[in-house]
Amino acid sequence: MIKRLICLLCVMAIGIAQAKAEQGCPYASSVKYMDGHFQAESGSALWQSPNVGLSDFADRFVGALFTPGKGQERENGFLEKCVYRMGSGGVVALRYGVPGKLNTMSLTSTLYWQPTRDLLGQDVYICQDSQPDNCSFTVRRLN
Repeated sequence: MIKRLICLLCVMAIGIAQAKAEQGCPYASSVKYMDGHFQAESGSALWQSPNVGLSDFADRFVGALFTPGKGQERENGFLEKCVYRMGSGGVVALRYGVPGKLNTMSLTSTLYWQPTRDLLGQDVYICQDSQPDNCSFTVRRLN
């Protein structure tokens, strides 16, 4: 009986750990202007824009861009940016940053990521949805 209980707890812990690995772009309400950048924290990750030099507020989430490692492979690539429309009408992109080594990212199995090609002919996935959670991905770190 105790062995079954321990096995059940291990399975539950693995499921919880996998659920935490899935992430999405930050909500517009969590994007703040600090020290010349727009940024948001999500777990251990810091999302940050390039230096923009002027204060504004993120009005709404616009979408996200994922670049696969090869072809249209969803399991190995990198989330390039999450894009927000600002109160002044401008656009700002936040990039994912996490302490330590980052191995790869993969797209979760959602219908929101659509394959397309960018202006340079590179295969990319784009997510255009008003809910950042729908533009989800998984981070895999080197141990």
